[in-house]
Amino acid sequence: MRTKFSGILTLLLALVVQLTFAQQKTITGTVTDDTGLPLPGANVIIKGTSTGTQSDFDGNYTISANVGQTLTFSYVGFDTKEVKVGAQNKIDVTLQPGESLSEVVVTGYSTRNQTVQTSAVVSISAAELSQMAPTTSIDNMLQGKAAGVQVTAANGKPGQGAFVRIRGTGSLVAGASSPLYIVDGAPIREVDLASIPNEDIENITILKDAAMTARYGSRGSNGVVVITTKSGNRNKDAKIRFSSRYGTVTRVNPNFTMMTAAEKMQYEAELYALGVTGASGLPGVTTQPGSPERQFLLDNEVDWQDLILKDGVIQNNSISISGGSEKMDYYFSVTNDRNTGIIDDIDGFERTGARLNVNFDAKDWLSLGVNVGYSRSMSDEPRDRNNTQNPFRGMLDYNGYETEFVLDEDGNIVLDENGNPIYNPTHTTFPVRGALLTEPSEDINNTTLGSIDALVKFDKHWTYNFNVAVNWLARRRESYSKPGGILDALIGDPTKPGNKFDDQQHRLDLTISNRLNYNLTTEAHTLNVLGLYEYNMNEFNRAFVRSIGFPSALLTTQVNAAELTDGFTNRSRLTLVSYGVFADYDYKQRYLLQASVRRDGSSNFGSDVQYGTFYSASVGWNLAKENFFQVDFIDDLKLRGSYGSVGNRLGLTNYASQGTVGFGSYPGGSSTIPDNVANPDLSWETTTTTNIGLELNMFNDRVRLVSDYFIRNTTDLLFAIPTADEAGVGSINGNVGDIRNKGLEVSLQADLFRSNDFKWTLGGNIIFLDHEIVKLPDGEPIDPTANTFFIRWEEGRLINEHFLIRYAGVDPATGRAQFYGGDGNVYFANELPEGEEHRVFQGKSTIADKEGGFFSNITYKGFGLRTDFVFKYGNWINNFVRSDRESDGLAIADNQAVGAFNYWQQPGDTDVLPSPIYSATDATVMGNSDRWLERGDYIRMRNVTLSYTFPSKTLEKTPISSLRIYLQGQNLLTFTKFWGDPEVGLSSGETISYANAVAPGEATLYSYPNTKSYQIGLDLSF
Repeated sequence: MRTKFSGILTLLLALVVQLTFAQQKTITGTVTDDTGLPLPGANVIIKGTSTGTQSDFDGNYTISANVGQTLTFSYVGFDTKEVKVGAQNKIDVTLQPGESLSEVVVTGYSTRNQTVQTSAVVSISAAELSQMAPTTSIDNMLQGKAAGVQVTAANGKPGQGAFVRIRGTGSLVAGASSPLYIVDGAPIREVDLASIPNEDIENITILKDAAMTARYGSRGSNGVVVITTKSGNRNKDAKIRFSSRYGTVTRVNPNFTMMTAAEKMQYEAELYALGVTGASGLPGVTTQPGSPERQFLLDNEVDWQDLILKDGVIQNNSISISGGSEKMDYYFSVTNDRNTGIIDDIDGFERTGARLNVNFDAKDWLSLGVNVGYSRSMSDEPRDRNNTQNPFRGMLDYNGYETEFVLDEDGNIVLDENGNPIYNPTHTTFPVRGALLTEPSEDINNTTLGSIDALVKFDKHWTYNFNVAVNWLARRRESYSKPGGILDALIGDPTKPGNKFDDQQHRLDLTISNRLNYNLTTEAHTLNVLGLYEYNMNEFNRAFVRSIGFPSALLTTQVNAAELTDGFTNRSRLTLVSYGVFADYDYKQRYLLQASVRRDGSSNFGSDVQYGTFYSASVGWNLAKENFFQVDFIDDLKLRGSYGSVGNRLGLTNYASQGTVGFGSYPGGSSTIPDNVANPDLSWETTTTTNIGLELNMFNDRVRLVSDYFIRNTTDLLFAIPTADEAGVGSINGNVGDIRNKGLEVSLQADLFRSNDFKWTLGGNIIFLDHEIVKLPDGEPIDPTANTFFIRWEEGRLINEHFLIRYAGVDPATGRAQFYGGDGNVYFANELPEGEEHRVFQGKSTIADKEGGFFSNITYKGFGLRTDFVFKYGNWINNFVRSDRESDGLAIADNQAVGAFNYWQQPGDTDVLPSPIYSATDATVMGNSDRWLERGDYIRMRNVTLSYTFPSKTLEKTPISSLRIYLQGQNLLTFTKFWGDPEVGLSSGETISYANAVAPGEATLYSYPNTKSYQIGLDLSF
């Protein structure tokens, strides 16, 4: 009986085991984004258990699960998806991009779940970056992506950066309003961002309010942009990813038309008939219609814009290999970017780089990481200043009847004694086409970004992190005026032809960081406390030499020169030492608290005031976590508020607080000249920010809203205080002045349609900005003469407000320009009352009061269509280019726009330009008027991308695991009433350099034009 019972029991046990194994199965599949690209490192968890895995580099995963269990798929920046296991053995999942509060954001010193984040933070993932229009400087990629982040392209030059302002202009000193950029722990200057390939970036996090920026103390007053590069995945075989794109780039189409040769000669004749004597020697007067002389000019007409510009080429190739073992992961990449630009005979910009990121567990208690990236970029530099050497000015100055080369009477090109064509100097005396060949200038940048990280785990609560980050830049600029070249023939020494300078610059930024971290996590409470000690040193070295007298245009090194005319070296060092404590706490992700305090000491301030203390505190309440909150359609609802102080030391020289002298010479000896007056009280510029925010997700994360209201008060402005002439120096560095920025930010995104095969998402963001100058030295207004045009700062006025005489239009009876005097009455230029200030404020600033972007993203199966728009409203630009092209005959020798024909001709004419007969008399007043001040409002299609991702089944029998092809356009459409291109950053690249711009966008002066492009590309992995 017992034997029989044992046999039955054995059969029952075997049946149970068989049924159990029948229920458990191995599930495989692929995790992809909404465009079909694989998501490496996606979490695949059996719901309700701790069992799970991660997808590999191609998004593939394998997991064992029972029928009836639910798999949860999640990835940073994407909505979580759940799938119940049934009869299927393969489950492919597509995750949709989202901004759910469960997202993890990188804040530089730590990572933190967005659910418990109490600050205004925006995170942009690699998946979103891949959808953006490619650029050679990543700051351009931020435009329109985050509310409160105002981005304006400096110009269209390949490799050029953008002006980024987070929540307004934070300082009145050149270069002091830019955010702090951190790459894998290493600070990097804004002007050096072009050294980082887009393909290497895993995440960009923008820290906007003091709750987080205060953790960077004296460097975070204008926001912080944290850039994280990619890493590999543990327990994954090596995966190879290749990306390539190719396209063409051209100038953004101008919305004005220049005169043809025939039109310009007609215009010259008309103005001469009116009495404009400057036209007397021009072909419109010296040749007669139908004459052989005029016909000769018409037959040899030149389209200078077509001649000087070209269709450029954009090309990018990158390859990466990543993977890992149980205790190690790695990421290796090589990239090459090339943008030839749009100037004929100029090669443009090219960058080649490599990166290696390795993380490994040396011991159970010790983890090490090494991130190293190197890039070499080369950029041909055209003359981009407001003079005849600028090709963008030349192509508009030159008339159609002026030929490129000197022609004989038969129309043949005249050659010199060496058989080379002789360039026509034109009426400007400078043939820029020839100068592009004989005056080469090249920048070569070698940049190394590296960091070493060691993490020691004492126990489950305590860890210690040691980090060393290095940013090393070696820059060389070579500028050569070849012997016998265009410029050398004009201003060179005929006995010692040729002029060459070499400018070598080395810049080291070293950061050593020690962090002690305590973490406590219970069922209800999470506490994280981080103690920081950090040292930063920036060292700059420069060597410059200039010589003349080169025996051949092919010999370009200084050793071949006959005479050294200039040479010097200099160096400087700036150091910063910091102590800080940062704390984060939450109770059941419901009640949230963050606080920080940091003390910084900087070497460029007075010895008694070198240290500044900066702090922040923030709170949050996630109502959706409350038991009493029973609103089904609301998924997350978080209220948060913060207050804190942050410092700034940008815009000062390294020895600004010290008295220094320069050295010169006089006949018979050397001399010292006062250079900087000591100010031992010079200290930090401080910004305090109050922020109130709301985050809301509704309808299963279909609708997502983030809104913030902020007030930024900047006090103790770093300022060059003007001095009396007898002081011997123009100004003294000091802390005098206050400004205020306040505004409302709104970001809204919604999935209008969402299914497995089809999704349409619309989204956008906007900032409404107010700004004001609260206090200035002695309460007196200041005209910032350096790097601005007719900008005045005055208490109670807007920052960077234009200060000009008001133009009252054309007198219909006489055709003469009229102006408003300081008393509000209308006058002709020569009748304005003397001894009065007729320039006035009109509430028109260079800074837009509304700015943002919006997008549409449509996906259907493997197809995707994404469009991104950016917009700006409320800024004013002084359009000097238009003043030159509709000059009322003042610049009659230069080519004019067709609109110049619309001048007053008879009594009663309205909506016309002034009569040219008064242009010389009215020139000074006209140049100080707001006649050319125009609204810079625009909407621009920044990006449009049409893509197709091949389904996995199509690729099953190939070595390719994923394949995506796409067509992409950039800057294809612009809607504006502005004359010319409204996206103005630098008015003139050399007249006002990128680093020295005080009021970006204040004027147009022939900077490198913005460009549009068409590209085709592919992304594939093996």
